[in-house]
Amino acid sequence: MVIYPKKLILKDATKITVRPAEKEDLEDLFSFFSRIPRSDLLIYKDDVTRWETIESWFMSTRYNKILQLVALKGSEIVGKGTLHKEGLYWHNAAELKLIISPDCRARGLGLQMFKILLAESLVHGFEKVIVRYAVDNKSFMRILDHFGFKPEAVLRRYISDEHAKGCRDLVVASYDLKDWQGRFEFYNHIYDVA
Repeated sequence: MVIYPKKLILKDATKITVRPAEKEDLEDLFSFFSRIPRSDLLIYKDDVTRWETIESWFMSTRYNKILQLVALKGSEIVGKGTLHKEGLYWHNAAELKLIISPDCRARGLGLQMFKILLAESLVHGFEKVIVRYAVDNKSFMRILDHFGFKPEAVLRRYISDEHAKGCRDLVVASYDLKDWQGRFEFYNHIYDVA
């Protein structure tokens, strides 16, 4: 089991605290999503720039979230990660979502939060984790490649972006958590095993 709050140190020595999201984070989450480029938010099924959407994550039974994590730099939310079963009816699978503030990207926060969410997947007994991403999200693709996620489906011209005046492909990739070598890597990171 992962112990929270969890302290992280980024490549540039920035100190980050990762902890489960709380209802009291609503305003800060709303502010966080308002700073994310709209093109990065298109993988969400709902409009996360609307207050009602963020509020429903804590209030509605429609959202079957296993875990919602926030990454804080001081008191500012700079990352949001979710492990959920929403829309998934198989007990052995979960979906992972992760988004990092543009000013904290390329410093290792995404990779560290991804490891935590994968470790949580193991703790919760999932065998398969899936992710969805746009084909132009190169940094997320590097994280997925690092862990061995394999694309399983490409939905051509699925993401409609009215601001970019075009459509982009949506990729669904998965990872099989039965890979014991991978399990050791995740537990090693979380529990600081030598």
